[in-house]
Parts: sequence; structure tokens; C-alpha cells
Amino acid sequence: MSILKKIFFLSIFIFFLSLLFWGIYTLSFKKTEVAENENAPTDNNSIIDSALDKIIPTSNAKISVISQEALISPLISTDEDKIWYFSTSGELKEFDLAGSAQKNLADKKITGVSKVVWSPNKLKALLKIKNSDGSSSFSLFDIKTGQASPLNANINEVSWLATSDKIFYKYFDTKNKKSTLNISSPDGSGWKKLLELPHDKIFFYQIPRSGLVSVWNNGDAYYPTLLQTISLIGEDLKTLYKDSFGADYLWDNAGNHALVSQTDTKGGTKIQLGVINYNGGEYKNLGLPTFAFKCLWSKDNITIYCALPGEIPDNSILPNDYKAGKFTTSDTFWKINIETGEKKRLVETADINSAFDASNLFANSDESLLFFVNKIDGKLYKIAL
Repeated sequence: MSILKKIFFLSIFIFFLSLLFWGIYTLSFKKTEVAENENAPTDNNSIIDSALDKIIPTSNAKISVISQEALISPLISTDEDKIWYFSTSGELKEFDLAGSAQKNLADKKITGVSKVVWSPNKLKALLKIKNSDGSSSFSLFDIKTGQASPLNANINEVSWLATSDKIFYKYFDTKNKKSTLNISSPDGSGWKKLLELPHDKIFFYQIPRSGLVSVWNNGDAYYPTLLQTISLIGEDLKTLYKDSFGADYLWDNAGNHALVSQTDTKGGTKIQLGVINYNGGEYKNLGLPTFAFKCLWSKDNITIYCALPGEIPDNSILPNDYKAGKFTTSDTFWKINIETGEKKRLVETADINSAFDASNLFANSDESLLFFVNKIDGKLYKIAL
């Protein structure tokens, strides 16, 4: 055989051998690819849905806890995307509306804080502090500096004026054994007495968008409650609502109406919620047995959000036994229109898996979230509205 023929047959052999290896490789690769993707989504939407299933929480809880610790007097921050609060250890902290990204806002701890009264602009706060001897006193806390300055030791209750940096306060004169309602700057300057008080168990709150302060005695089932108003200059004392037992009040954001919770009778065991106008008239029973301090007015001043207490022990005197801490409640959550009386559950009973004794209700700026402190564990919870 000539050399040319040998070269020709060798070339043909190599060519067919190459084809054989290429075919084996191709078939093996495609089989592996199909095997790896036989369960894969067949379109882009399926791929996206599959990915979202991995990153979106599957929890459908209607009420969720957002704090990892017990807290004191939380509120929405000035930029409206955080929650500020004092921890029980005395630290000023914040976290976002989901409860994450927690950090300290001040270096200094203030021990013994039991209550915080935030200023209208949220830049200052009045701290109620438990002293070592069992008494309480107030201090002015500056958010920016983190410094606290004590107020007069005879001040035993405080509130802020709505449109200034002045405060209302209840002062007990230890010498004369008398209490007065006063107004001044936190440092005591610009002082003016508004009203002499019949006793020390008095609440007070400025009526929104008005120059009036509302004053009433502590709701007690055995004593009639008297709701009065007086001007910021200490004149025109007026009675709005009287002869109700165990009453508490909550003004709306415009000062046009106030919720009033009261017992059905002297020493009563049933509580009822109603609404009055700014003159104390036109009382309407809202048909919801709850306390005014378990409610929150919506910005529309027509809607209220309320926690309705359940599992109240039989023959409990209301509100006395509840205020004394003799029991906690298992609340349900409602939305009520004060004009029509329409009621709607915020959370179905089947979706409430724990006991909630709600206090300190507040909402975010667009009212898409309702927050409350659970008195049972001291933590902050939220409800999506």
C-alpha cells in the first residue's frame, strides 16, 4: 500500500473517532443538564415566586411583638420612622417600626424611671423617678444633651402645654397641706397658680386647640367624678360633666369631643364607654364596655381604636380593682365610629393566641399600624390596620 493511501485511511479513522467522542460528550452533557433542571420553574414569574418564598416571612400573625425587652412610655420619633422609649434599666433607646436596628440614644442611664411625659415637639421629656425612700420626683430630660435636671420636690404630677415649652403641674404644699394646679416654665420661672384643688387625687389635661385645661378627680367607683375646665390664665371655671362614678376622660385631637368611661352605678361592677361634646353635653353610649384609657382617637376625630377587656373576675369593682392591679385582662381589639356606632374587630378572636392587657395605645403617622404596651410582659406589640 502506498504511503498516500495509508495517510488517507488514517485521516478517515481519526475523523470518525473524533465524531464518536463528540457524540458521547454531547449526550452526556445534555442528560446532566436536564437532570439538574427537571424540577426548576418554567418561566420568569415562577423563578421570582420561588425566590420570594425563601425571603418573605411566612408568619400570618395579626398581632406581633416588636420589642425584646420591657419598656416605658414608647412613642413615634420626630422623623416618624423610629420608636423611642426608656428601658427599665434607664436607657433611652430606639428601634425601627419593625423592632429592628436597635440602638442607644443617650450614654447616661437614669435609674428608677417609671413614667415619661414627652413634650409636644418630642425634644424634651418629664421623667417620673422612683426614689430610694419609696417616694417619686420629676426631672426634665433633654433628648439632645442626655442631661436630666430635677424639678421642685413638691411637684407630684406634670403635663405639657400643647403649643409651648411650659408645663402644668400639681403642687403639694407640705406646710399648709394643700394642693394647687399651676403653670410655669420647667425651671419654675413664669409661675402662675391656676386653681386650688380640693384634694391631691386630681387629673388634668389641656383640651386640644383651646386655651382651656380640663380637671377631674381620680375615677373611683364610690365617689362621683366632676369634670371641670379653667382657662390658662386661671379664670372661667366651668363644670362640664358630673355625678358619674369611676369616670375617666380622653379628649379627641380637635377638642370637640371626649370619651368618658364610667360605672353603671355607685360601687358598680360594669363599665361603659360613651362620648360627650366639648360642653359636656349630648352624651352617647357607644355600647362598648371598656375604659377610656384603653382607647386612641384617630386623626379623623370620628374613629376610635379600643382594647376591650375580657376575663374580668366576677364582682370586681370597676375601675378600682383594675387600677389597683388586682387582675389583668385578656383584651380584644375594636374600631368604632362614634357617629354611626358601627363596630369592627381589628383582630379576629381566632388570631389572638396570647393574653394582652393593652395600655399606652398609639399609631404611626398614616395610621397603618397600631401599637400598644402589654401590661402582662411590659413589651411593645403592633397590629396592622
